[in-house]
Amino acid sequence: MSFSRLVLPISDLSHVCVQSFDWYCIFQELSLRKKGLECLVSILKCMVEWSRDMYVNPNLQANLGQEQPSDGDGAERKLPDQTTSRRGSVSSLDSTMSSSVQSSQPDHPEQYEVIKQQKDVIEHGIELFNKKPKRGVQYLQDQGMLGTTAEEIAQFLHQEERLDTTQVGEYLGENIRFNKEVMYNYVDQLDFCGRDFVSALRAFLEGFRLPGEAQKIDRLMEKFAARYLECNQGQGEFASADTAYVLAFSIIMLTTDLHSPQVKNKMTKEQYIRMNRGINDSKDLPEEYLSSIYHEIAGKKIAMKDSKEHTITPKTSKHSVANEKQRRLLYDVEMEQMAKTAKALMEAVSHAQAPFFSATHLEHVRPMFKLAWTPLLAAFSVGLQDCDDQEVASLCLEGIRCAVRIACIFSMQLERDAYVQALARFTLLTASSSITEMKQKNIDTIKTLITVAHTDGNYLGNSWHEILRCISQLELAQLIGTGVKTRYISGVARDSQAGIKGFPSGGEEFMPLGLGTLVGGPDRRQMAHIQESVGETSSQSVVVAVDR
Repeated sequence: MSFSRLVLPISDLSHVCVQSFDWYCIFQELSLRKKGLECLVSILKCMVEWSRDMYVNPNLQANLGQEQPSDGDGAERKLPDQTTSRRGSVSSLDSTMSSSVQSSQPDHPEQYEVIKQQKDVIEHGIELFNKKPKRGVQYLQDQGMLGTTAEEIAQFLHQEERLDTTQVGEYLGENIRFNKEVMYNYVDQLDFCGRDFVSALRAFLEGFRLPGEAQKIDRLMEKFAARYLECNQGQGEFASADTAYVLAFSIIMLTTDLHSPQVKNKMTKEQYIRMNRGINDSKDLPEEYLSSIYHEIAGKKIAMKDSKEHTITPKTSKHSVANEKQRRLLYDVEMEQMAKTAKALMEAVSHAQAPFFSATHLEHVRPMFKLAWTPLLAAFSVGLQDCDDQEVASLCLEGIRCAVRIACIFSMQLERDAYVQALARFTLLTASSSITEMKQKNIDTIKTLITVAHTDGNYLGNSWHEILRCISQLELAQLIGTGVKTRYISGVARDSQAGIKGFPSGGEEFMPLGLGTLVGGPDRRQMAHIQESVGETSSQSVVVAVDR
Protein backbone atom coordinates (compact mmCIF):
# COMPACT_ATOMS: atom_id res chain seq x y z
CA MET A 1 0.00 0.00 0.00
CA SER A 2 2.78 2.42 0.88
CA PHE A 3 4.52 1.65 -2.43
CA SER A 4 1.30 2.38 -4.31
CA ARG A 5 0.88 5.68 -2.45
CA LEU A 6 4.41 6.57 -3.46
CA VAL A 7 4.15 5.70 -7.15
CA LEU A 8 0.67 7.02 -7.99
CA PRO A 9 1.20 10.69 -6.99
CA ILE A 10 4.60 10.75 -8.71
CA SER A 11 3.01 9.27 -11.82
CA ASP A 12 0.36 12.00 -11.80
CA LEU A 13 3.06 14.61 -11.29
CA SER A 14 5.07 13.32 -14.26
CA HIS A 15 2.35 14.24 -16.74
CA VAL A 16 1.07 17.38 -15.07
CA CYS A 17 -0.25 19.93 -17.53
CA VAL A 18 -0.58 23.66 -16.85
CA GLN A 19 -2.86 25.43 -19.32
CA SER A 20 -0.92 28.63 -19.62
CA PHE A 21 1.07 30.53 -22.20
CA ASP A 22 3.28 32.08 -19.55
CA TRP A 23 6.88 30.90 -19.99
CA TYR A 24 7.30 30.82 -16.22
CA CYS A 25 4.45 28.35 -15.77
CA ILE A 26 5.60 26.28 -18.74
CA PHE A 27 9.12 26.06 -17.29
CA GLN A 28 7.77 24.98 -13.91
CA GLU A 29 5.53 22.40 -15.57
CA LEU A 30 8.49 20.94 -17.46
CA SER A 31 10.62 20.90 -14.32
CA LEU A 32 7.90 19.09 -12.36
CA ARG A 33 7.48 16.57 -15.17
CA LYS A 34 11.21 15.87 -15.32
CA LYS A 35 11.47 15.44 -11.55
CA GLY A 36 8.53 13.06 -11.56
CA LEU A 37 9.99 11.00 -14.40
CA GLU A 38 13.39 10.91 -12.71
CA CYS A 39 11.79 9.48 -9.57
CA LEU A 40 9.88 6.84 -11.52
CA VAL A 41 12.95 5.80 -13.48
CA SER A 42 14.97 5.61 -10.26
CA ILE A 43 12.33 3.32 -8.74
CA LEU A 44 12.43 1.04 -11.78
CA LYS A 45 16.23 1.01 -11.81
CA CYS A 46 16.24 -0.11 -8.19
CA MET A 47 13.80 -2.89 -9.06
CA VAL A 48 15.97 -3.98 -11.98
CA GLU A 49 19.02 -3.90 -9.75
CA TRP A 50 17.18 -5.88 -7.11
CA SER A 51 16.24 -8.66 -9.55
CA ARG A 52 19.39 -8.68 -11.68
CA ASP A 53 20.55 -12.07 -10.35
CA MET A 54 17.61 -13.64 -12.19
CA TYR A 55 18.55 -12.06 -15.51
CA VAL A 56 20.50 -14.04 -18.11
CA ASN A 57 22.23 -11.81 -20.62
CA PRO A 58 22.18 -13.32 -24.11
CA ASN A 59 25.31 -11.31 -24.98
CA LEU A 60 27.35 -13.47 -22.64
CA GLN A 61 26.46 -16.51 -24.74
CA ALA A 62 28.01 -15.15 -27.92
CA ASN A 63 30.83 -12.94 -29.13
CA LEU A 64 28.45 -10.01 -29.25
CA GLY A 65 28.86 -9.65 -25.52
CA GLN A 66 32.48 -8.69 -26.01
CA GLU A 67 31.73 -5.80 -28.31
CA GLN A 68 31.82 -2.26 -27.05
CA PRO A 69 28.38 -0.62 -27.13
CA SER A 70 27.98 1.94 -29.86
CA ASP A 71 26.57 5.41 -29.46
CA GLY A 72 23.10 4.15 -30.23
CA ASP A 73 23.38 1.69 -27.38
CA GLY A 74 24.72 4.20 -24.89
CA ALA A 75 21.62 4.02 -22.77
CA GLU A 76 22.14 0.29 -22.38
CA ARG A 77 25.09 0.94 -20.12
CA LYS A 78 22.67 2.30 -17.54
CA LEU A 79 21.00 -1.09 -17.19
CA PRO A 80 22.71 -4.05 -15.56
CA ASP A 81 23.65 -6.55 -18.27
CA GLN A 82 26.06 -8.75 -16.35
CA THR A 83 25.07 -11.79 -14.35
CA THR A 84 27.72 -11.22 -11.70
CA SER A 85 26.55 -11.08 -8.14
CA ARG A 86 25.54 -7.76 -6.64
CA ARG A 87 28.05 -8.33 -3.89
CA GLY A 88 30.89 -8.11 -6.40
CA SER A 89 29.67 -4.97 -8.13
CA VAL A 90 31.62 -1.79 -7.91
CA SER A 91 28.77 0.63 -8.60
CA SER A 92 27.37 2.67 -5.77
CA LEU A 93 23.92 1.22 -6.27
CA ASP A 94 25.27 -2.33 -6.19
CA SER A 95 27.27 -1.59 -3.07
CA THR A 96 24.21 -0.25 -1.31
CA MET A 97 22.17 -3.27 -2.25
CA SER A 98 24.99 -5.58 -1.25
CA SER A 99 25.36 -4.13 2.23
CA SER A 100 21.63 -4.37 2.85
CA VAL A 101 21.58 -7.98 1.75
CA GLN A 102 24.49 -8.96 3.95
CA SER A 103 23.11 -7.26 7.03
CA SER A 104 19.57 -8.58 6.67
CA GLN A 105 18.12 -11.93 7.53
CA PRO A 106 16.58 -14.03 4.72
CA ASP A 107 12.91 -13.36 4.29
CA HIS A 108 10.03 -15.27 2.77
CA PRO A 109 7.70 -13.60 0.22
CA GLU A 110 4.77 -15.68 1.50
CA GLN A 111 5.21 -14.10 4.91
CA TYR A 112 5.02 -10.62 3.43
CA GLU A 113 1.94 -11.57 1.47
CA VAL A 114 0.23 -12.55 4.73
CA ILE A 115 1.27 -9.23 6.28
CA LYS A 116 -0.06 -7.37 3.26
CA GLN A 117 -3.40 -9.17 3.49
CA GLN A 118 -3.61 -8.27 7.16
CA LYS A 119 -2.94 -4.63 6.34
CA ASP A 120 -5.69 -4.72 3.72
CA VAL A 121 -8.11 -6.16 6.28
CA ILE A 122 -7.20 -3.47 8.82
CA GLU A 123 -7.55 -0.66 6.29
CA HIS A 124 -10.95 -1.96 5.19
CA GLY A 125 -12.00 -2.16 8.82
CA ILE A 126 -10.87 1.44 9.37
CA GLU A 127 -12.84 2.49 6.32
CA LEU A 128 -15.95 0.83 7.74
CA PHE A 129 -15.34 2.41 11.17
CA ASN A 130 -15.10 5.87 9.65
CA LYS A 131 -18.56 5.36 8.17
CA LYS A 132 -20.19 3.41 11.01
CA PRO A 133 -18.02 2.59 14.05
CA LYS A 134 -19.92 -0.51 15.15
CA ARG A 135 -19.59 -2.13 11.73
CA GLY A 136 -15.86 -1.43 11.62
CA VAL A 137 -15.25 -2.87 15.08
CA GLN A 138 -17.35 -5.94 14.31
CA TYR A 139 -15.55 -6.54 11.00
CA LEU A 140 -12.11 -6.35 12.58
CA GLN A 141 -13.20 -8.70 15.36
CA ASP A 142 -14.63 -11.21 12.85
CA GLN A 143 -11.32 -11.15 10.98
CA GLY A 144 -9.37 -11.76 14.17
CA MET A 145 -7.57 -8.40 13.94
CA LEU A 146 -9.15 -6.83 17.05
CA GLY A 147 -9.88 -8.18 20.48
CA THR A 148 -13.32 -8.32 22.00
CA THR A 149 -12.62 -6.74 25.40
CA ALA A 150 -13.26 -3.07 26.15
CA GLU A 151 -9.61 -2.60 27.07
CA GLU A 152 -8.40 -3.90 23.68
CA ILE A 153 -10.84 -1.71 21.75
CA ALA A 154 -9.83 1.34 23.79
CA GLN A 155 -6.19 0.64 23.03
CA PHE A 156 -7.06 0.35 19.33
CA LEU A 157 -8.78 3.75 19.42
CA HIS A 158 -5.67 5.27 20.99
CA GLN A 159 -3.11 3.75 18.64
CA GLU A 160 -4.83 3.90 15.23
CA GLU A 161 -4.38 7.44 13.91
CA ARG A 162 -6.33 6.84 10.69
CA LEU A 163 -9.66 6.66 12.49
CA ASP A 164 -12.10 9.51 11.94
CA THR A 165 -11.94 11.56 15.13
CA THR A 166 -15.61 12.52 14.95
CA GLN A 167 -16.63 8.86 14.78
CA VAL A 168 -14.32 8.05 17.69
CA GLY A 169 -16.05 10.70 19.79
CA GLU A 170 -19.50 9.42 18.81
CA TYR A 171 -18.51 5.83 19.65
CA LEU A 172 -17.09 6.78 23.05
CA GLY A 173 -20.12 8.89 23.93
CA GLU A 174 -22.79 6.25 23.20
CA ASN A 175 -25.12 5.48 26.10
CA ILE A 176 -24.60 1.73 25.76
CA ARG A 177 -23.06 -0.32 28.52
CA PHE A 178 -20.22 -1.75 26.44
CA ASN A 179 -19.43 1.63 24.86
CA LYS A 180 -19.26 3.13 28.35
CA GLU A 181 -16.79 0.45 29.37
CA VAL A 182 -14.68 1.26 26.31
CA MET A 183 -14.83 4.96 27.19
CA TYR A 184 -13.79 4.33 30.79
CA ASN A 185 -10.84 2.22 29.64
CA TYR A 186 -9.96 4.83 27.01
CA VAL A 187 -9.73 7.62 29.60
CA ASP A 188 -8.01 5.40 32.16
CA GLN A 189 -5.23 4.71 29.65
CA LEU A 190 -4.38 8.44 29.65
CA ASP A 191 -1.79 9.67 32.14
CA PHE A 192 -2.43 13.15 33.59
CA CYS A 193 0.06 12.89 36.43
CA GLY A 194 1.95 16.13 37.02
CA ARG A 195 0.00 18.06 34.40
CA ASP A 196 -1.87 21.26 35.00
CA PHE A 197 -5.59 21.18 34.30
CA VAL A 198 -5.54 22.97 30.94
CA SER A 199 -2.74 20.87 29.48
CA ALA A 200 -4.53 17.71 30.68
CA LEU A 201 -7.71 18.85 28.95
CA ARG A 202 -5.76 19.51 25.74
CA ALA A 203 -4.27 16.00 25.88
CA PHE A 204 -7.72 14.51 26.51
CA LEU A 205 -9.23 16.16 23.43
CA GLU A 206 -6.33 15.29 21.11
CA GLY A 207 -7.58 11.79 20.29
CA PHE A 208 -11.17 12.55 19.28
CA ARG A 209 -13.62 15.28 18.52
CA LEU A 210 -16.34 16.00 21.07
CA PRO A 211 -19.74 14.75 19.85
CA GLY A 212 -22.54 17.19 19.26
CA GLU A 213 -25.00 15.70 21.73
CA ALA A 214 -24.89 17.30 25.20
CA GLN A 215 -25.43 14.03 27.08
CA LYS A 216 -22.46 12.39 25.31
CA ILE A 217 -20.23 15.36 26.15
CA ASP A 218 -21.43 15.19 29.75
CA ARG A 219 -20.40 11.54 30.15
CA LEU A 220 -16.97 12.18 28.60
CA MET A 221 -16.20 15.25 30.71
CA GLU A 222 -17.39 13.56 33.90
CA LYS A 223 -14.97 10.68 33.37
CA PHE A 224 -12.16 13.10 32.48
CA ALA A 225 -12.62 15.01 35.73
CA ALA A 226 -12.55 11.82 37.76
CA ARG A 227 -9.42 10.59 36.00
CA TYR A 228 -7.61 13.92 36.48
CA LEU A 229 -8.17 13.88 40.24
CA GLU A 230 -7.14 10.22 40.36
CA CYS A 231 -3.81 11.09 38.73
CA ASN A 232 -3.28 14.25 40.82
CA GLN A 233 -4.48 13.38 44.28
CA GLY A 234 -2.05 15.76 45.95
CA GLN A 235 -3.38 18.90 44.27
CA GLY A 236 -5.13 21.37 46.51
CA GLU A 237 -7.21 23.47 44.13
CA PHE A 238 -10.19 21.14 43.66
CA ALA A 239 -12.35 19.98 46.53
CA SER A 240 -13.98 17.22 44.44
CA ALA A 241 -14.29 15.81 40.94
CA ASP A 242 -17.37 17.96 40.42
CA THR A 243 -15.16 21.07 40.54
CA ALA A 244 -12.95 19.73 37.77
CA TYR A 245 -16.04 18.71 35.79
CA VAL A 246 -17.60 22.20 35.89
CA LEU A 247 -14.28 23.93 35.27
CA ALA A 248 -13.65 21.77 32.19
CA PHE A 249 -16.99 22.84 30.74
CA SER A 250 -16.24 26.51 31.48
CA ILE A 251 -12.86 26.25 29.70
CA ILE A 252 -14.53 24.80 26.59
CA MET A 253 -17.10 27.61 26.67
CA LEU A 254 -14.31 30.18 27.09
CA THR A 255 -12.46 28.74 24.09
CA THR A 256 -15.56 29.00 21.91
CA ASP A 257 -16.31 32.53 23.12
CA LEU A 258 -12.81 33.95 22.62
CA HIS A 259 -11.90 32.26 19.34
CA SER A 260 -15.16 31.88 17.43
CA PRO A 261 -15.63 34.52 14.70
CA GLN A 262 -19.41 34.34 15.20
CA VAL A 263 -19.12 35.75 18.73
CA LYS A 264 -18.69 39.51 18.54
CA ASN A 265 -18.86 40.47 22.21
CA LYS A 266 -15.96 38.54 23.76
CA MET A 267 -16.00 37.45 27.38
CA THR A 268 -13.76 39.47 29.67
CA LYS A 269 -11.57 38.07 32.42
CA GLU A 270 -13.84 39.51 35.10
CA GLN A 271 -16.88 37.87 33.50
CA TYR A 272 -15.11 34.53 33.38
CA ILE A 273 -14.11 34.72 37.06
CA ARG A 274 -17.65 35.71 37.98
CA MET A 275 -19.04 32.76 35.95
CA ASN A 276 -16.98 30.27 38.01
CA ARG A 277 -17.93 31.52 41.45
CA GLY A 278 -19.05 28.86 43.92
CA ILE A 279 -18.05 25.85 41.81
CA ASN A 280 -15.56 24.48 44.39
CA ASP A 281 -18.09 22.99 46.83
CA SER A 282 -19.86 26.38 47.14
CA LYS A 283 -16.49 28.11 47.42
CA ASP A 284 -14.50 30.10 44.88
CA LEU A 285 -11.35 29.02 43.13
CA PRO A 286 -8.45 31.49 43.54
CA GLU A 287 -8.75 34.45 41.20
CA GLU A 288 -5.09 34.11 40.26
CA TYR A 289 -5.75 30.53 39.15
CA LEU A 290 -8.76 31.48 37.03
CA SER A 291 -6.88 34.49 35.61
CA SER A 292 -3.99 32.26 34.48
CA ILE A 293 -6.49 29.93 32.77
CA TYR A 294 -8.14 32.89 31.00
CA HIS A 295 -4.82 34.25 29.69
CA GLU A 296 -3.66 30.81 28.56
CA ILE A 297 -6.85 30.15 26.60
CA ALA A 298 -6.81 33.65 25.14
CA GLY A 299 -3.28 33.04 23.87
CA LYS A 300 -3.92 29.52 22.56
CA LYS A 301 -7.31 27.95 22.14
CA ILE A 302 -8.05 24.33 22.94
CA ALA A 303 -8.27 22.88 19.45
CA MET A 304 -11.01 20.30 19.05
CA LYS A 305 -9.40 17.74 16.76
CA ASP A 306 -11.04 17.87 13.36
CA SER A 307 -11.71 14.94 11.08
CA LYS A 308 -9.76 16.56 8.28
CA GLU A 309 -6.75 18.33 9.65
CA HIS A 310 -4.63 18.42 6.52
CA THR A 311 -6.57 19.62 3.52
CA ILE A 312 -5.30 21.35 0.42
CA THR A 313 -7.09 24.52 -0.55
CA PRO A 314 -9.00 23.88 -3.78
CA LYS A 315 -7.78 25.67 -6.83
CA THR A 316 -9.61 28.78 -7.87
CA SER A 317 -11.33 28.69 -11.22
CA LYS A 318 -9.34 30.22 -14.01
CA HIS A 319 -12.28 32.47 -14.92
CA SER A 320 -11.84 34.32 -11.62
CA VAL A 321 -8.20 35.13 -12.36
CA ALA A 322 -7.88 38.43 -14.16
CA ASN A 323 -4.44 38.15 -15.71
CA GLU A 324 -1.27 36.10 -15.87
CA LYS A 325 0.36 38.01 -13.02
CA GLN A 326 -2.45 37.11 -10.63
CA ARG A 327 -2.44 33.55 -11.94
CA ARG A 328 1.28 33.24 -11.25
CA LEU A 329 0.78 34.63 -7.74
CA LEU A 330 -2.06 32.16 -7.15
CA TYR A 331 0.15 29.33 -8.41
CA ASP A 332 2.91 30.26 -5.95
CA VAL A 333 0.43 30.47 -3.07
CA GLU A 334 -0.99 27.04 -3.93
CA MET A 335 2.47 25.50 -4.15
CA GLU A 336 3.36 26.98 -0.75
CA GLN A 337 0.13 25.61 0.72
CA MET A 338 0.87 22.17 -0.74
CA ALA A 339 4.36 22.28 0.75
CA LYS A 340 3.00 23.19 4.18
CA THR A 341 0.40 20.42 3.98
CA ALA A 342 3.01 17.85 2.94
CA LYS A 343 5.28 18.96 5.78
CA ALA A 344 2.44 18.66 8.30
CA LEU A 345 1.58 15.17 7.05
CA MET A 346 5.20 14.04 7.22
CA GLU A 347 5.59 15.41 10.74
CA ALA A 348 2.37 13.69 11.76
CA VAL A 349 3.60 10.25 10.69
CA SER A 350 7.24 10.72 11.64
CA HIS A 351 6.51 9.68 15.23
CA ALA A 352 4.42 6.65 14.29
CA GLN A 353 5.77 3.45 15.80
CA ALA A 354 5.20 1.06 12.88
CA PRO A 355 7.12 -2.20 12.44
CA PHE A 356 9.76 -2.10 9.70
CA PHE A 357 10.59 -5.18 7.67
CA SER A 358 13.73 -5.45 5.56
CA ALA A 359 12.86 -7.22 2.31
CA THR A 360 15.68 -8.82 0.31
CA HIS A 361 14.09 -11.67 -1.62
CA LEU A 362 13.97 -11.14 -5.37
CA GLU A 363 10.35 -12.25 -5.62
CA HIS A 364 9.22 -9.06 -3.88
CA VAL A 365 9.78 -7.20 -7.14
CA ARG A 366 6.94 -9.05 -8.87
CA PRO A 367 4.00 -7.76 -6.76
CA MET A 368 5.54 -4.29 -6.60
CA PHE A 369 5.75 -4.07 -10.39
CA LYS A 370 2.33 -5.67 -10.77
CA LEU A 371 0.92 -2.86 -8.67
CA ALA A 372 2.70 -0.01 -10.45
CA TRP A 373 3.09 -0.99 -14.10
CA THR A 374 -0.14 0.67 -15.29
CA PRO A 375 0.50 4.20 -13.92
CA LEU A 376 4.13 3.91 -14.97
CA LEU A 377 3.14 3.07 -18.54
CA ALA A 378 0.66 5.96 -18.58
CA ALA A 379 3.31 8.40 -17.36
CA PHE A 380 5.89 7.31 -19.95
CA SER A 381 3.36 7.22 -22.79
CA VAL A 382 2.05 10.72 -22.05
CA GLY A 383 5.62 12.00 -21.82
CA LEU A 384 6.55 10.59 -25.22
CA GLN A 385 3.36 11.69 -26.88
CA ASP A 386 2.91 15.22 -25.58
CA CYS A 387 6.44 16.50 -25.06
CA ASP A 388 9.26 16.96 -27.57
CA ASP A 389 11.87 17.75 -24.93
CA GLN A 390 14.86 15.47 -25.46
CA GLU A 391 15.47 14.90 -21.74
CA VAL A 392 11.84 13.94 -21.11
CA ALA A 393 11.90 11.52 -24.04
CA SER A 394 15.14 9.99 -22.82
CA LEU A 395 13.72 9.44 -19.33
CA CYS A 396 10.55 7.88 -20.72
CA LEU A 397 12.48 5.50 -22.96
CA GLU A 398 14.81 4.54 -20.13
CA GLY A 399 11.84 3.84 -17.90
CA ILE A 400 10.17 1.67 -20.54
CA ARG A 401 13.38 -0.31 -20.99
CA CYS A 402 13.59 -0.97 -17.27
CA ALA A 403 9.93 -1.99 -17.20
CA VAL A 404 10.41 -4.40 -20.11
CA ARG A 405 13.39 -5.92 -18.33
CA ILE A 406 11.39 -6.52 -15.13
CA ALA A 407 8.41 -7.95 -17.02
CA CYS A 408 10.73 -10.28 -18.95
CA ILE A 409 12.56 -11.51 -15.86
CA PHE A 410 9.34 -12.44 -14.07
CA SER A 411 7.54 -13.81 -17.16
CA MET A 412 4.79 -11.19 -16.94
CA GLN A 413 3.45 -11.53 -20.48
CA LEU A 414 0.67 -8.95 -20.37
CA GLU A 415 2.92 -6.24 -18.95
CA ARG A 416 5.78 -7.09 -21.32
CA ASP A 417 3.54 -6.96 -24.40
CA ALA A 418 2.00 -3.65 -23.28
CA TYR A 419 5.37 -1.92 -22.95
CA VAL A 420 6.77 -3.36 -26.20
CA GLN A 421 3.62 -2.31 -28.06
CA ALA A 422 3.98 1.18 -26.60
CA LEU A 423 7.54 1.35 -27.90
CA ALA A 424 6.47 0.09 -31.32
CA ARG A 425 3.67 2.65 -31.47
CA PHE A 426 5.98 5.58 -30.77
CA THR A 427 8.42 4.55 -33.50
CA LEU A 428 5.73 5.66 -36.00
CA LEU A 429 6.73 2.62 -38.05
CA THR A 430 3.43 0.86 -37.41
CA ALA A 431 1.23 3.92 -37.20
CA SER A 432 -0.96 5.51 -39.83
CA SER A 433 1.06 8.71 -39.59
CA SER A 434 3.26 9.76 -42.44
CA ILE A 435 6.95 9.02 -42.08
CA THR A 436 7.63 12.71 -42.67
CA GLU A 437 6.19 13.38 -39.17
CA MET A 438 9.03 11.45 -37.54
CA LYS A 439 11.00 13.41 -34.93
CA GLN A 440 14.16 12.80 -32.96
CA LYS A 441 12.23 11.13 -30.14
CA ASN A 442 10.81 8.64 -32.65
CA ILE A 443 14.32 7.87 -33.92
CA ASP A 444 15.44 7.29 -30.33
CA THR A 445 12.42 5.04 -29.79
CA ILE A 446 13.47 2.92 -32.77
CA LYS A 447 16.95 2.56 -31.29
CA THR A 448 15.49 1.65 -27.89
CA LEU A 449 13.20 -0.97 -29.42
CA ILE A 450 16.10 -2.58 -31.26
CA THR A 451 18.23 -2.47 -28.10
CA VAL A 452 15.45 -4.21 -26.14
CA ALA A 453 15.35 -6.92 -28.80
CA HIS A 454 19.12 -7.30 -28.59
CA THR A 455 19.41 -7.49 -24.80
CA ASP A 456 16.12 -9.15 -23.80
CA GLY A 457 15.39 -11.21 -26.91
CA ASN A 458 15.38 -14.52 -25.06
CA TYR A 459 12.45 -13.32 -22.92
CA LEU A 460 10.29 -11.49 -25.47
CA GLY A 461 8.17 -14.39 -26.77
CA ASN A 462 5.21 -13.13 -28.79
CA SER A 463 6.43 -9.54 -28.47
CA TRP A 464 8.88 -10.34 -31.26
CA HIS A 465 5.98 -9.89 -33.68
CA GLU A 466 5.80 -6.15 -32.99
CA ILE A 467 9.58 -5.79 -33.16
CA LEU A 468 9.91 -7.64 -36.46
CA ARG A 469 7.10 -5.59 -37.97
CA CYS A 470 8.94 -2.42 -37.02
CA ILE A 471 12.24 -3.71 -38.41
CA SER A 472 10.50 -4.72 -41.65
CA GLN A 473 8.96 -1.27 -42.02
CA LEU A 474 12.32 0.30 -41.15
CA GLU A 475 14.00 -1.60 -43.99
CA LEU A 476 11.20 -0.51 -46.31
CA ALA A 477 11.61 3.12 -45.28
CA GLN A 478 15.37 2.93 -45.79
CA LEU A 479 14.91 1.55 -49.29
CA ILE A 480 12.68 4.44 -50.24
CA GLY A 481 14.99 6.88 -48.54
CA THR A 482 17.92 5.65 -50.62
CA GLY A 483 16.05 6.31 -53.84
CA VAL A 484 14.72 2.89 -54.81
CA LYS A 485 11.84 3.34 -57.22
CA THR A 486 8.58 2.98 -55.39
CA ARG A 487 6.92 0.96 -58.15
CA TYR A 488 9.10 -1.99 -57.23
CA ILE A 489 8.32 -1.65 -53.55
CA SER A 490 4.63 -1.13 -54.16
CA GLY A 491 4.60 -4.16 -56.43
CA VAL A 492 5.92 -6.27 -53.57
CA ALA A 493 3.62 -4.79 -50.98
CA ARG A 494 0.41 -4.57 -52.94
CA ASP A 495 0.41 -7.49 -55.32
CA SER A 496 -2.48 -9.44 -53.85
CA GLN A 497 -2.24 -12.20 -56.48
CA ALA A 498 1.47 -12.87 -56.33
CA GLY A 499 1.20 -14.21 -52.79
CA ILE A 500 4.75 -13.18 -51.89
CA LYS A 501 5.83 -14.67 -48.63
CA GLY A 502 5.63 -12.29 -45.72
CA PHE A 503 3.13 -9.89 -47.34
CA PRO A 504 -0.52 -10.96 -47.21
CA SER A 505 -3.08 -9.76 -49.68
CA GLY A 506 -4.22 -6.24 -49.02
CA GLY A 507 -0.77 -5.30 -47.76
CA GLU A 508 -1.86 -1.99 -46.28
CA GLU A 509 -1.23 -3.51 -42.84
CA PHE A 510 2.42 -3.72 -43.69
CA MET A 511 2.60 -0.26 -45.25
CA PRO A 512 1.29 2.06 -42.55
CA LEU A 513 4.06 4.60 -42.99
CA GLY A 514 2.12 6.83 -45.28
CA LEU A 515 4.13 5.28 -48.11
CA GLY A 516 1.05 4.15 -49.97
CA THR A 517 0.44 7.74 -51.02
CA LEU A 518 3.77 7.67 -52.84
CA VAL A 519 2.93 4.79 -55.15
CA GLY A 520 2.31 7.11 -58.01
CA GLY A 521 5.82 8.42 -57.50
CA PRO A 522 6.77 11.07 -54.98
CA ASP A 523 7.89 14.45 -56.10
CA ARG A 524 11.33 15.74 -55.21
CA ARG A 525 10.08 17.68 -52.23
CA GLN A 526 8.43 14.59 -50.72
CA MET A 527 11.53 12.52 -51.36
CA ALA A 528 13.71 15.11 -49.62
CA HIS A 529 11.48 14.95 -46.55
CA ILE A 530 11.59 11.16 -46.54
CA GLN A 531 15.35 11.02 -46.93
CA GLU A 532 15.75 13.52 -44.10
CA SER A 533 13.39 11.56 -41.82
CA VAL A 534 14.98 8.16 -42.40
CA GLY A 535 18.52 9.43 -42.69
CA GLU A 536 19.40 8.80 -39.07
CA THR A 537 17.75 5.39 -39.13
CA SER A 538 20.39 4.42 -41.67
CA SER A 539 23.22 5.40 -39.34
CA GLN A 540 25.85 2.84 -38.51
CA SER A 541 24.57 2.35 -34.95
CA VAL A 542 21.07 1.43 -36.14
CA VAL A 543 22.34 -0.79 -38.95
CA VAL A 544 24.64 -2.68 -36.58
CA ALA A 545 21.84 -3.07 -34.05
CA VAL A 546 19.46 -4.45 -36.69
CA ASP A 547 22.12 -6.88 -37.89
CA ARG A 548 22.53 -8.16 -34.36
